[in-house]
Amino acid sequence: MGPKSARVKIAGRVWDPNLRGHDPHGKFTVNIVDNKHPAMKAMADFETVDELYTCLTGQTPIKILATARSKVDNKDYPMAFVLNYGKGRVFHSVLGHDVQAFESPYVGRLFRNACAWCAGLDPSDN
Repeated sequence: MGPKSARVKIAGRVWDPNLRGHDPHGKFTVNIVDNKHPAMKAMADFETVDELYTCLTGQTPIKILATARSKVDNKDYPMAFVLNYGKGRVFHSVLGHDVQAFESPYVGRLFRNACAWCAGLDPSDN
C-alpha cells in the first residue's frame, strides 16, 4: 500500500488536484443529513461563510453527516463525515478555513461534538 492509499483509508477522502477546488468563498447552507449520529448532537442546518470544497476523492466507505449544495454545479458535497479506521474513529470536515467560518456557533459545536465522539465520549450539549 502506497502513502496516498494509506491517507485515503484513514482520511476517507483526500484532495484531488485534478478536480475543481471549491466554490468561490461565500455564504452557503450546511444541511445535516444524519441527526442521529452523536457528533451531530444539538445540531441543525446552518449557514456559514467559507469555501465549499468540491475536490475530495476516494472509495473508502464513509458515513456522511452533513452536506452543502454547490452554487457552481448544483451538486451536494460532504461537509462532514465519519469512518472507522482499525479501532479508531475518524471525523473529517472541510469546514473552518478562517475565523469568519467559525462565526456560526454550529461550526464550533460540530468540531467539539466530533472530538468527543472520536475520544469515545458522549458529546454534551455545549
